[in-house]
Formats: sequence, C-alpha cells, structure tokens
Amino acid sequence: MSDGHHHSEDEVEDEVELLAPGWAAIDQRVLSCYPGQVPHQFASRTAYELESQSPLPAISVVEGAQPEHWHYLTYGLSELFEKTSNDPAISGFGFELTMRTPRGAGEERPPAWPLRFLQALGRHILSTREGFDTGHRIDLGGPIVYGGESALTGVAIVPDPTLGKIETPFGSLLFLQLVGVTAAELAAMKKLDYEKVVEMLAELAPRGITDPARACWTKDPQKSPVVKRYELGIGF
Repeated sequence: MSDGHHHSEDEVEDEVELLAPGWAAIDQRVLSCYPGQVPHQFASRTAYELESQSPLPAISVVEGAQPEHWHYLTYGLSELFEKTSNDPAISGFGFELTMRTPRGAGEERPPAWPLRFLQALGRHILSTREGFDTGHRIDLGGPIVYGGESALTGVAIVPDPTLGKIETPFGSLLFLQLVGVTAAELAAMKKLDYEKVVEMLAELAPRGITDPARACWTKDPQKSPVVKRYELGIGF
C-alpha cells in the first residue's frame, strides 16, 4: 500500500468530484471534521479483488486529539463511483468502517496493523455481503493485531462519534467505529441489546480508542464495576 500523503491540486479534486461523487462526499466530511489536515491516504493496488489482501480502494488516516490518536476510515463499502445497488436511500452497504488507535509521542506515521485489520474485515463484508450495524459484536478468534500479542480478541461496533452519518449522491452512509474488546468484555456484552452495548462503551471508552496493549477492563478497579453493572443489568 502506498501512502499518498501529499497536497492535492484543485484539478485533482474536481476530477474526484466528477469520477467519484461518493468518495468526494466522504472527503468533504473528513475535511469538515478535521479542518486544515491532509489525511494520510493508503491506496490499494488491488481494489475490489476479493482474493487480494486489500480489496478496499483506500483507507485514510487523520490525527485526532484529546488524547492524541490516529483515526482510520475506509473507502469502498459505500458506493464511491456509481450507483450499483437497488436501494436509492442507502449507499452500498450503508456504512464505512472507522477505528481509532493511540498515537505515541512524536509518532509521524500511523501504524500499519489497523490497515491490515480493516482490509481483512472489508474483504469479509464484500465477499459474504453481510452488513454490520451499531451494537454488533464480533469474536475475531485471535488477537486483533494479526500475528501479534494483544488481549483484544473481539470488536464491538458503535456510531463514529465524530464522523456520524452523511448523505451522499448515492444515498446515506453511517460511519461505524470498531472498538477492540477482550474475551471477558465480549462475554459481558452477550446479553445486552445493541443500545446497551453502545452505552456501555461510551462510558468505558468515550472516544472508542482501540489500544492493543491495554489490559482487560474487568481487571481495572475503576472500570470493572461499570462492566459488572451492565452485565447484571442494574440501574436501567
């Protein structure tokens, strides 16, 4: 994947508007939420080739604050170039995926593992045609960092708190944020309905930052009671 981190000329932007109205709508949303930033963009040479490692056309990464973090978002689960689905109200699958990871002091380039992770999930969605939605939980069957060490072996899905939902020329699109969770946290969410999953994560991880190095919330004296409360359904 190449990181095309350069300022685009006006002509290039006009061309994107014409050739890829859906893409332009996402870009516009990102620029309005992160004014003045030039996102790192990782374009795929094998866009939409389902047997390849990177079937999504691109992933952009912007720099978030409070605390400092990287904010990744996909291009290619919604309709970027033309309308091909039958539902005029929804663009493609109706969502793009996002993810936030910690940004180390002086870290100039976003880590590569979320790119691989988002591409792998993108491949799953494109090949099975299965959509995701707010409150969904997924057991990854192994660490979130492929081939690496992490207690995070699942993800839960929440609406992206910054990017939200947009209307594109091809229909609406919701940015869904993936939040890495441990097996114990996943188990605690088992009986919860989708809304409660979103509420629990908002309380435990307001920005939904996925830190592969973090310990399980059930072992954290501050966060463990929150998990327990949701698990037991107290105070609802």
